[in-house]
Amino acid sequence: MSAVGRKAEHLRIAAGPGVEHHGSTHFERLRLRHRALPERDLRDVSLETRLLGVSLQAPLIVSAMTGGTAEAGRVNAALARAACEHGVGLVLGSGRALLEDPTLLPTFRSADRPPLLLGNLGGAQVRGAEGPARAERLVELLDADGIVVHLNAVQEAVQPEGEPEFAGVAAGIAAVAARLAPFPVVVKEVGFGMDAADVLLLRDSGVAAIDVAGAGGTNWALVEGHRQRTAESVAGAFADWGVPTAVAVTEAVQAAPGLPIVASGGIRDGVDVAKALALGASAAGLARPFLLAAREGTASETAAVLLRQLRVAVWAAGVASAEELSPAQLRNV
Repeated sequence: MSAVGRKAEHLRIAAGPGVEHHGSTHFERLRLRHRALPERDLRDVSLETRLLGVSLQAPLIVSAMTGGTAEAGRVNAALARAACEHGVGLVLGSGRALLEDPTLLPTFRSADRPPLLLGNLGGAQVRGAEGPARAERLVELLDADGIVVHLNAVQEAVQPEGEPEFAGVAAGIAAVAARLAPFPVVVKEVGFGMDAADVLLLRDSGVAAIDVAGAGGTNWALVEGHRQRTAESVAGAFADWGVPTAVAVTEAVQAAPGLPIVASGGIRDGVDVAKALALGASAAGLARPFLLAAREGTASETAAVLLRQLRVAVWAAGVASAEELSPAQLRNV
C-alpha cells in the first residue's frame, strides 16, 4: 500500500473505537487544589503564553495528525481555522509524502495561518546526510515556523511495511537542529512517552522543546493492528506499553530544567491541560478530540470549550494566570 493510502487508513482508524491505550495517563491520580475564594474575577484570568518565541493566546497545540489525502485537506483546513481563531499552535501531519510530491501541499496548508505552525517529519527521515536538507525543504514548502521530528519506534516495528531503523536518529536530530537554527526543532513521541534518558539525549542534541506524548491516549500499535490482521497479534502485547503522560511530564521537567516540555497523550479536557501545566509543562497538545471535531465541523467550538475549561480551572485553583500553575496547586488522590 502507498504512503498516501496508509494515511487515509490511519485517519479513519484513529477516529474509531478500540485504539486507545488500556492504561491511563495517570492524570486521574492528581487533583487541582480547589479555592472557594479565588479572589479575582474569571475574566481577569490570563491564558497567554510564549512558546518557541511566539505569543499564543493559550498554552495549547493542536497536535500532528494527517496530510496527503483529500480528507486530510479538509481536516487540516478546519484545524488551521480553529487554531487561528483561538490563537493557538498547530502541528501538521508527517510531511514525507509532501516532500515526495509537492502537489500535495493543499492537503497540508490552507489560507488560515495560525500564530505557530510547525511541519513534521519522522525520525527515520532525518537520519543520514540528506536529513537536514529534507527538514529545511519541508519548512520552506509549508512556510512553517519550525519542525517537529516524531519518534514512532513501536509503530514502525509493528507495522508490516514499517521501517524500524533508528540507528543514527539522535545524530540526525542534532544535525537538523544545527541546519535549521534559529528555526526551532521540537521532538515528540507518538503516544508511548519518553524516558528521562531520552530527554537528556535530546536536550544535548540542541532541540528547542520536547513533546513527551505519553501513554494513555491513542495507541499507534493498536491502530496498526486494526489496519492489518498480520500486525494484530504483535500489536496487542503493546496495549499498555509506555510511560503514562503525567509521569513522562514530571520526569522530563526534572531531567531538563528550563527546556520547554509539551504534554500530550490522552489529554482530553481543559482540566487535564491545567494539571499538565501545574506539573511543569509549557503547553499541552491534543489530537484525537480535534480530529473527531474536525470531521464533525466543530473544531473551533471544541477549542473554545477547552479554553473555557482551562480558564475556569486556573481561576478555581486560585492563581491569576496559566503560567502561574505549579505543583503547589496539585494534590495526590
